[in-house]
Amino acid sequence: MTMTVLRILLAALALLVGSWYLIHIHQELQYQRKRLELALAGSRIGLWDWSSTHGFSIRRQSYAELLGYDQDTLASQLVFDTALIHPEDLPRLRSSLEDYLTGKSKAFEEELRLLAADGTWRWALARAVIVARDRHHRPTRVVGVTVDITGHKQAELQLRELSYKDPVTGLYNRTYFDKKLEELDGAEALPLSVIIGDLNFLKLANDTFGHDTGDSLLVNAARVLKSNCRADDIVTRWGGDEFAILLPNTSESEALAICERIRTACEEVQAGPVQLSVALGVATRTTLAEPLTQVVRSAEDWMYKHKLTERGDDAQRWEAINARCAHLC
Repeated sequence: MTMTVLRILLAALALLVGSWYLIHIHQELQYQRKRLELALAGSRIGLWDWSSTHGFSIRRQSYAELLGYDQDTLASQLVFDTALIHPEDLPRLRSSLEDYLTGKSKAFEEELRLLAADGTWRWALARAVIVARDRHHRPTRVVGVTVDITGHKQAELQLRELSYKDPVTGLYNRTYFDKKLEELDGAEALPLSVIIGDLNFLKLANDTFGHDTGDSLLVNAARVLKSNCRADDIVTRWGGDEFAILLPNTSESEALAICERIRTACEEVQAGPVQLSVALGVATRTTLAEPLTQVVRSAEDWMYKHKLTERGDDAQRWEAINARCAHLC
């Protein structure tokens, strides 16, 4: 009887100690969570987690503060089931998370755009780590943070945009042309036409009237090219006195019509002592079997052929320029 009572008392004591320990752990976890929430308050950092049973979830308080929502708005939502993530970023995020969970990649770190309460898209950086696995070593839970990097990203995009711009004409430069050429290397851009233009008299204008006149000639040429192309056409200063235009979904006949508009517009420009004149060449890609570099080269060759046939007209134009120069002097 005494042993039975002792065993009961020991069991009760163990239960009491165990209960106290569980309560202590719970209180400690609550304390740590409050400390974390306090540390994250106002820090523009959102918490989220993924589990094998519940999917991809967010912690409503941190995300609400990050994006400016009321806390109840995001309660218990699955991020992939909402419109919070920009639709262009969602497939990449799913793929990246899957690669991390299956061990194809060693880390999860992705930039994404999130929809804020004011309707704007904010740039964020998401990072995550696996915190639990099952007995087969398969991930069962991932915990991550999302940091607001909108200011940094906007500055980065502005610098990138500046790096693509020609400082004289304001057009995109050769680097941007090459980038877009690569992006348009697909069937969805066919037929893809390329126009290469060479500005006549730029060197002579620089040597005779100074570089301000030459820059003015470049600016006027850029304005004419831009105004006679469509919104989706990509007009660039290829370098020196050359321009290049990419025209996706444009046939050769349509590109030739644009060239004719450009020539007519150049003749109507009477700004400065040098008549604006641009030699133009066109080539069109109709199948993916044609290398893009060859299409560009063909347009350039055609332009030079036009330039040679225009030499007689160029001589007459240059005589007119000299006459203007003498009149100005």
